[in-house]
Parts: sequence; C-alpha cells; structure tokens
Amino acid sequence: MPRETPASCRSSSASGGERRLQEYEIPELSGYRGSKPVRVGNAAKGQRQLDVYGELLELAWNWHRRGHSPDDDYWEFLEGLVDNAARLWREPDHGIWEMRGKPRHFVQSKAMCWVAVDRGVRLAESTGRKSPLADWKRACGDIRRAVEKEGYDAKRGAFVQAFDTRDMDASLLLLPLFGFVDHDDERMVRTVGAIREDLEEGGLLRRYRPGGDGLEGREGTFLACTFWLAECLARQGRLDEAREVFLRGLSAGNDLYLFAEEFDPSGSIMLGNFPQGLTHLSLIAAAVAINEEESKNNRESLPELKDARIPR
Repeated sequence: MPRETPASCRSSSASGGERRLQEYEIPELSGYRGSKPVRVGNAAKGQRQLDVYGELLELAWNWHRRGHSPDDDYWEFLEGLVDNAARLWREPDHGIWEMRGKPRHFVQSKAMCWVAVDRGVRLAESTGRKSPLADWKRACGDIRRAVEKEGYDAKRGAFVQAFDTRDMDASLLLLPLFGFVDHDDERMVRTVGAIREDLEEGGLLRRYRPGGDGLEGREGTFLACTFWLAECLARQGRLDEAREVFLRGLSAGNDLYLFAEEFDPSGSIMLGNFPQGLTHLSLIAAAVAINEEESKNNRESLPELKDARIPR
C-alpha cells in the first residue's frame, strides 16, 4: 500500500516564475511515495498572509542600519506597507503556514504586524521622514495589548497559536527573534516549554497539531522549527539543551548536509521540498546563536559538521 505522507508535503510543482498560479490536481499521477494529490500551482496565491509586512519592514530597517537609507520612492512604498499593517492587523489571515481552513487570528501574524509598524516608527524617526507617527505608535500599543490578552493562555502562562484556541504553534518561537518579547521573558520560557511538550516528536518539532488546517493526512516534523527551537534555547542560556536539539536536527540531513522541509522520525525519511532553503537558513542562525552564547560563557564552540553526525 502507498505510504500516507504529510498533507503539507503532497506533490506540487515548484514555481518557475509563472504568472498563472491557479491550482489544479492531476489525479493520474501517484506522487512521491504515493503522496496524493499531485497539485500544480498554489492556492495560497489568493490568501491573506499578514506576516509578510513585518518581514519586509524588518529587512528595510536592517538595511538602513547598514547605511542604506530609503530614498523617496522606497519610503513611499514602505509607508504604504506600514499603513496597511496598522490597518489590517485586526483581520484574520491564513498565517505563516498557509493553512487551507478559514482565516483565523494567528498570534504570529499579529506580532509581525507589530514588527512592521514598530520598524516603520524607527525608520521615520531615524530618517526624519514625515509620517503619521502618532497613529503608528497607537497601533503598536493596540497590537501588543491584543496579543498579550487574546493570544495568551493565562492558565498555562504561554502564548498560543491563535485567538480562538489554546493550541501551540512552533512559529511562536519567532516572537523573540523579532523583538516582540525578550528571550528570557518568563512568558517566553513557558511558551518554549509548552511547544516542546505538545509538538516535539523524536527530538524534532512539528509546526502544529493537525486539525484546523484544511488538510488530510499526517504531518511530518518541520526542520526549520527544530532549529528555531535550538536558537531560542541558546538565547535563553540553555546551551546544553540547545546543542542537543541542534544536533538532533543536524542528524536529519543527508551525507552532504542538505536538508528537506520535513522529516519523519519514525521512518527516518525526508519529506517535502528538498533541499529547503528555510531549513538551511534556520540551521545557520541556530549555529551562530549557539556559538555566540557559548563564546560569552567561555564554552567550547560547536564541533565541525564532520564530527557532529549522530545516528538516526
């Protein structure tokens, strides 16, 4: 019988720059290891994903800090992005994981809208650009209060996936990376614990528990999330745990240290896109974080990759 593969990894053609991305299925094809349905295109093209505003403004802010301030045309573009984030953050979206269910109020999406507006404020103040600073600062406060009230489980003392649930989501590990909360904030420490308790499998992390994502089938562990966890643990000063998680994630690669999008710990099988850029970027960020924190504590840095392989 064909193996049931994670819904998020079902076969799909990669984009090659096409403009027509309407999604359709090819029922005649069985897909990799029996992973159906085989899809062409991507239905996510019509989704609202609010986190993108924060990603773009974070890049613009970091570029400015490196001496590349926005010119008039670029600032007009950025100002429009900040205005959109300040206006749309109250709306539900499909989130970072492009869930196929109905739009929801995802905490990570709200926090990234906060990032967009916060970086817009910083850019405006740093460059002296005329902008609606009072409105933007008000939006920053409103977003933070909403997340801390509706996106937080007071009983468990942890942030949650969305306003309408108490479920965990590995994307919450990004909150301190973008400065929404400090790594060592007790709420974040408890959130890390809750994520590991609910989503860890075989030393690796799932993105979330399936259910409301509009997909059928099983979900593999998501390797980028595993490296996000290693980075977060390192920044919290939990270096032994960070090393352990990092090396477990490292063991999911092949002999060339190339990594897929997902990994099935029970069968030691790579799943999804390969090689996956996000996985490799997350690995690098985790390695940098561990080495930086160990250097601060006068500890030995991570070993060379050739010495870091551990058996699956």
